[in-house]
Amino acid sequence: MNIANKDPSKGHFAVSIVKSIFRFVASGLMAVAGYILWTANEYTDIFIADTGFLLMLGGIVLFLAEVLGIVEEIV
Repeated sequence: MNIANKDPSKGHFAVSIVKSIFRFVASGLMAVAGYILWTANEYTDIFIADTGFLLMLGGIVLFLAEVLGIVEEIV
């Protein structure tokens, strides 16, 4: 199996960083929305609170995955 060399162009890196910024914002909004639903436990049923907790965790995991993606681009 042949593995392609890393793309040395600065344009590729710049576009990758812009995509990462969008993903950071999206995952942050997802985590915040999940937190809002999770903390609404006193006002809603348990299903919405559990869904909010999972949504918050999903946003955090996607954020961490994007951090690893940036590290991958740099290394």
